Amino acid sequence: MSGTSLIRTAVAADAPRLAELLGQLGYPTDAVSAATRLTRLLADPSAAVFVACRGSDVCGLATVQSHVALNRDAPSVQLTLLVVADALRGSGVGRALVSAAEDWTRHHGADRLVVTTAAHRAGAHAFYERLGYALTGRRYAREL
Repeated sequence: MSGTSLIRTAVAADAPRLAELLGQLGYPTDAVSAATRLTRLLADPSAAVFVACRGSDVCGLATVQSHVALNRDAPSVQLTLLVVADALRGSGVGRALVSAAEDWTRHHGADRLVVTTAAHRAGAHAFYERLGYALTGRRYAREL
């Protein structure tokens, strides 16, 4: 798989491959669950799902969601998921997906893209820092 990645909006037929990519990121998901989640996101005007393709193969995935807050005039967008197929990490696919997310952010009137990544993902931290993202805080979560 060589060449430039095409970035496009995900479609329902991508769900089985998206499930595989989620599994590679450590989130085991079956194709039916991926399809249900994808349908929900595609119906949400404050969200987008992008895939990177090399030829006909979906090799990467990114999701973004916009939100408004009382402490900011412009909306913010969060890059909620980014995964590139194991074999293509370091090939520019992730950079292309982040660029698409940044374009979507600007197009939707937001003035910042926020990225969260798990504490154990040192490679992801270095990737985002190379793209100019700065560590600005911590994220806490609690399963309910």
